[in-house]
Amino acid sequence: MDRDTIFSTLSQVGSNVRLQEGIYGLIKFLAVIDRYPHSSMINISKESGFPIPICVAIRNELVKIKWCSKESKGTSVTELGSKALFELGRFNKSFSCSNCENGLTFPIENYKEIIEKLRALTDLRGPPNTVIDQSFATTETSLVRVLTMGDNYDLFFRNYAFVGDSDLTSIALALLIGSKSRITVFDIDTRIRDIIEKANEEHNFDIIFVEHDLRTSIPEEYRNKYDCFVTDPPYTIDGLNLFISRGIELINNSTGGVGYLSFGNKPPNDQLLMQKNLSKMRCLITHIFARFNEYIGAQKLGGVSNFYRMQILSGAKPIIDNNYEGFLYTGERKPTKRLYQCKNCKIEIEVGQNQKFVTIEQLKEVGCPECKKYIFQKKRERKAE
Repeated sequence: MDRDTIFSTLSQVGSNVRLQEGIYGLIKFLAVIDRYPHSSMINISKESGFPIPICVAIRNELVKIKWCSKESKGTSVTELGSKALFELGRFNKSFSCSNCENGLTFPIENYKEIIEKLRALTDLRGPPNTVIDQSFATTETSLVRVLTMGDNYDLFFRNYAFVGDSDLTSIALALLIGSKSRITVFDIDTRIRDIIEKANEEHNFDIIFVEHDLRTSIPEEYRNKYDCFVTDPPYTIDGLNLFISRGIELINNSTGGVGYLSFGNKPPNDQLLMQKNLSKMRCLITHIFARFNEYIGAQKLGGVSNFYRMQILSGAKPIIDNNYEGFLYTGERKPTKRLYQCKNCKIEIEVGQNQKFVTIEQLKEVGCPECKKYIFQKKRERKAE
């Protein structure tokens, strides 16, 4: 049974029950029964989010095609139904924990091999480019993002897009589900391209890297082709609007899809504006995982950010649907100049926009202009005029 046959079969089932959630709603329903065998319709309804009459109608259709069986103890997935789920994506695990933060717990020790492989690649990135608000999530965060997607039944999609991927979450996804789906990364950082090419060669992946400046619209050949996007945009409302807009350009417009967003806390008015803009784009927040993402450094984020799951409704429209030339990064809207002193020769060097060194990372990479040492102390900072 191949994927095309499975989708054709589910399309017919969807037509019979007139399910608004479409094929992926049916896949979720089947996955719920697979995860919780012999469940009652009440429990299946609670987990799937579908009303009981809809659950009964779907179950009856799946029984007809021998993907489910109706038993005295409840409903179960048959061998044929299990084969269909395995072909779509073999990962279907729950990490729910009623007493844990965000209702989830992750046995990271069970994924040591994946963590080791992923860390070997994340270590190749070098320092983050803070000029473009780049801060790297921990290797564990990249993995638990994908595990959370699995907990939400979102690892059965055909096509995944990463709108920027300095955290290499795309590789974590490939390490977990293999070559079951198409994975595409859109990023301007060629270091990410080189690492993805290395991962493809070492692990026989087929992750596609598209070198693309997200200030410009998504190329036509990639538009309207994806079921799920993942993004961790610059830490500004403008950056969020742009990256979500690009994600919507990628999502199949007729069926909609799912989006995962990593974004830090903002003042209440900015949070409200963020929600208004997401609603305007027909992005429905279904889950908020507070303080979920952990970053290396990232003082402006307090070392953490929130993780949002969004339902991208059919007919979603980006706020920014053409090329963008406005402010995007924190340093553009609130430029800061910092004065550093070399700990060795005591020379003072100004760092910031329109200076020889834009970031302290650049200064450390080159060394002190006088003595070539690499240790500096920040003396003061001021807003650029």
